[in-house]
Amino acid sequence: MTLTLGLNFGTHDAAAAIVHDGTVVAAVEEERLNRIKNTKVFPEQAIRACLSLTGAHPRDLDQAALFVDPKLHLLLAPSNLRYGTPASIGSLLSDLGKYRTRRRLHDTVRRSGLLPDRLPLMPVPHHRAHAASAYLTSPFDDALVVTLDGRGEYETAAIYDGSNGRMTRRHHILYPHSFGYLYSALTRYLGFRPQSDEYKVMGLAAYGGPRYLDQIQRLARFDQRTGRLHLDLRYFDHHRRPSARRSLFSPALVELLGPPRRAEDEITDRHRDIARALQYLLEQLVGSYLAFAQRLVPKRSLCLAGGVALNCVANATVIASGRFDRIFIQPAAGDAGASIGAALAAAASPVRHPLRHAFLGPSYDEGTIRSALSGVPVGRYQVRRTAEPHRDAARLLSAEKVIGWFQGRMEFGPRALGARSILASPQHATTAARINAMIKQREAFRPFAPAVLAERADDFFALPSDGALVYPYMLATAAVHRHQRDRLPAVVHVDGSARVQTVNRDTNPLLWNVIDAYRQLSGLPVVLNTSFNGADEPIVCTPSDAVATFLRCGLDALVVGPFVVEESTR
Repeated sequence: MTLTLGLNFGTHDAAAAIVHDGTVVAAVEEERLNRIKNTKVFPEQAIRACLSLTGAHPRDLDQAALFVDPKLHLLLAPSNLRYGTPASIGSLLSDLGKYRTRRRLHDTVRRSGLLPDRLPLMPVPHHRAHAASAYLTSPFDDALVVTLDGRGEYETAAIYDGSNGRMTRRHHILYPHSFGYLYSALTRYLGFRPQSDEYKVMGLAAYGGPRYLDQIQRLARFDQRTGRLHLDLRYFDHHRRPSARRSLFSPALVELLGPPRRAEDEITDRHRDIARALQYLLEQLVGSYLAFAQRLVPKRSLCLAGGVALNCVANATVIASGRFDRIFIQPAAGDAGASIGAALAAAASPVRHPLRHAFLGPSYDEGTIRSALSGVPVGRYQVRRTAEPHRDAARLLSAEKVIGWFQGRMEFGPRALGARSILASPQHATTAARINAMIKQREAFRPFAPAVLAERADDFFALPSDGALVYPYMLATAAVHRHQRDRLPAVVHVDGSARVQTVNRDTNPLLWNVIDAYRQLSGLPVVLNTSFNGADEPIVCTPSDAVATFLRCGLDALVVGPFVVEESTR
């Protein structure tokens, strides 16, 4: 038996994961615990949470695995950076301690005594970690494995042949030519935060027209013969300046498209049209790379990972292409998920266990929940215990209440899948407007996702069978059937699509029970599901987080464990 700790830090989305004999048994993002969105710090709290979840002590760990980020090239001695050669936590900390900018991290880890100095450390290349996170958690023995992101070391995309639990790299694209940086540069140009707000650009694109298609096409091209992506680097500066001074785009892009939007500026049709053109270009480029990849590795099962694999609209295009019989996208496809991949790659277990769900984080007992509820103002709210939380939730939803839903183990990855969710009825567009404006305090153009009973999903959405493993994780959009759109206005985007989550009774029983109880009351097997957090906050983790967010954000009710919190009627 082996116990491997996987780590991601130094880039965005710090995280830790533990793999036991080829099975992912725990995975937690540090931001959920330190409450700093997209945090880069050493994931000390996430490590502690993973150890607690597995009942392990640090001395029980057999090894730690770390995907290697470009910044760490400057910090790790060459002797510690030979891929496949274990170093140690002690040598890592020794190297970190030599650099003033990392002294605080070095001291923090030393003081914590969290990991033994002699614990073997296995560096894993960034894109190999991404690839392992998808292939080694998929149900496929043989698959084409493709990774797409901004950058990892010197690679920005890679193609692997997955066969019988082993991966062979067949192709890669080199920095500075990058699918991820293309999208991030335009994200910044449009006034949003790069490597954070790309999903906003994706949502905005549906409102745009084709006006800027020709101009945006100049930014990048794909060579079908060599499989190389070529950015026209005149329009970018991510390769020229230190990261602290990057704007990601150059003055030439401003000449091409006009002045960039500032964060406080109104969003105009020009911005919507640029977003539409960018999204279209990304879909074309990704499709071309996958076509090339399939010629190189002629298989009908596809595994995807890397931050670009979180673009739900591009994923829908891949599903609709018909090139693949089955597609699997690791639910934490960004850098947080590389902690899983690093651990799996380092463990090299002869036994593989497909990931059946993403509920890999902490859960909390009734005593902890009861303690958190002591902070609810007496008189304004009533707190009561219930034997059937799902039925109380359904009753509230049918009364058009917007509720916080906090149950079981926390999800791993950027999507709230029914453990830490805000739920609402999908039947009125005004509900979506209210959640955007008052509760989430976010842009009005951003859509909400429908969570639907898997056995009824085809009645409402056009779901190709090759995406069956993607939809449970809310990672692809789909067309809403025209005759159903008027029944679900709160979750139908302006283009008639929705970012669907199919909910299976065997893998997501807590949310399935809520939706089924709501169906019995309303006739609809669909609810609105969005992440349980306030503006620019990580998704809630603890009962105390849930109570604080409930009180601050104006939710109508909170169902947390076996307790229901509602405004007092007295």
